[in-house]
Amino acid sequence: MTSPTVSGLGEAGILQVLHRRFRTVPAAQDWPEGSLGPGDDAAVVPAPDGRFVISTDAMAQDRDFRLVWPSGAVDSGYSTGWKAAAQNLSDINAMGARASSLLLALTMPGHTPVRWLDRFAAGIAGAVHHLGADTCRIAGGDLGGDDRITVCVTVTGDLDGRPAVRRTIPRDHQGGTGPLDLALCGKAGWAAAGLSVLQTPRTDLDRALDRTGIHRLAARAAAAQLRPRPILTAGPTAAEHGALAMLDVSDGLARDAARLAAANGLDVELDEDWVEQAAAGLAPLASALGEDAADWVRTGGEDYGLLAVFSGGAPLPPGFTRVGRLVAPGGTSQSLNPARARIGWDHFGG
Repeated sequence: MTSPTVSGLGEAGILQVLHRRFRTVPAAQDWPEGSLGPGDDAAVVPAPDGRFVISTDAMAQDRDFRLVWPSGAVDSGYSTGWKAAAQNLSDINAMGARASSLLLALTMPGHTPVRWLDRFAAGIAGAVHHLGADTCRIAGGDLGGDDRITVCVTVTGDLDGRPAVRRTIPRDHQGGTGPLDLALCGKAGWAAAGLSVLQTPRTDLDRALDRTGIHRLAARAAAAQLRPRPILTAGPTAAEHGALAMLDVSDGLARDAARLAAANGLDVELDEDWVEQAAAGLAPLASALGEDAADWVRTGGEDYGLLAVFSGGAPLPPGFTRVGRLVAPGGTSQSLNPARARIGWDHFGG
């Protein structure tokens, strides 16, 4: 017996599946007077202080996610929905804001199983709920047909009256004496390790894990890739504690740290002692797969940790760990010049 597909539902039926899941998010019924949720041609989203932060990301099948991985892992739809929401919520967090609304554009073939669609919507709702985006309302979106699945999520956020925290350090803090501290809230390297697990052919993976007995470690790494967990309280907390600049680690710690440095005319020094400590927990998996755990930590993306710049020696907010410094260009032999930092993920290979 074949599974029902979205072509049998039609657009109205597809919307019913989505709305049934989206009604479970904490703020689903909390639309203030004067605002409008799904149902009209466009939503009216609250902007309490007259501004809102906005970010959008697209995910393409077989480029950014897979329905079936070489390892044999199968995506029910939940992980794709979770990750699509999480990466956008992370961008809002990196500006020091709280997510306020989410919009979804989804294209898919008519043969897409209804079960996949339902689990996909559950993944979006699950990420909003379990990651703590309790003020985020799902405001609507768009549907379309195509040969492959493409997901585009847009999220808006509220700054609660504060200035946004950008990649560039405010002018009144530029040109100070001494290095600036670079601090991370979250993990590094785990999603890259998970990608290696998922991309390893099943027979090779089974052989490596059976030989070493690290099945649980491999499962944790795969979960970090499929269902990242950005810490959404970190952005507003860092802003309140005087963060000078921030961005989320989506393309790799070294590359994103170099972007922060380049935005401010500086170089970056990563703390290699910290890198080795962070890599220690992944070392057994790296050894089993013939990889380098420290490389995962330095260059692996999609953990969506929050990277922030603080004044040198300033107390760090809870959850942040010092991972390096921003220094004057050419300061030491250990510094990483942003122009040479061709490490980490780039969609177009640059």
